[in-house]
Amino acid sequence: MVLRSGFELAGDAASWGWRFYLRHFWIVAGLSMVPAVQRFAAITAGDDLPAAVNIAAEVLTAACRVVLLYVIVRLAVRAEPSLRGLTPAALWQRMGEGIDRDRWAFAAQFLVLGAAFTVLDVLPALAVEQWAGQARDLVTALLVSVKNPTVIAFTFVWMTGVATRLMLSGSRRPAAG
Repeated sequence: MVLRSGFELAGDAASWGWRFYLRHFWIVAGLSMVPAVQRFAAITAGDDLPAAVNIAAEVLTAACRVVLLYVIVRLAVRAEPSLRGLTPAALWQRMGEGIDRDRWAFAAQFLVLGAAFTVLDVLPALAVEQWAGQARDLVTALLVSVKNPTVIAFTFVWMTGVATRLMLSGSRRPAAG
């Protein structure tokens, strides 16, 4: 069944992701702290921050996220013996083969990611809007700060888990005849 295969891939990747996140917690959380602090400052200070500071902080946040993703991918590939020595082009090829092997399971990841986004981003934002009252900015700043080293970082880990599962499945050729 297509959805079951997609949910199995999401579950395998999430299970791998939890183990990875816990094993590398200090690296993942550490690289996520700059965006957490930046988002907290941007929300609480708002227009009081000079435009140049806001722009520089956004660039730094983006750079930290790129570095975080790079580190996660490097650690994930290094942990898999069959992927360890491959070039980036070969890794992309393996992932493409995995996607070709089960296109619908790959597509189902977007459904799962959308559901996770709704539960972990949209609903909390609506709750803050509804119930925080005058403390809305502070509660939003705290929520966004907490989400950076947890939800956002785990999403990077989880999607890397999907990619590595696809790379590993792409390395298995279908049996002939």
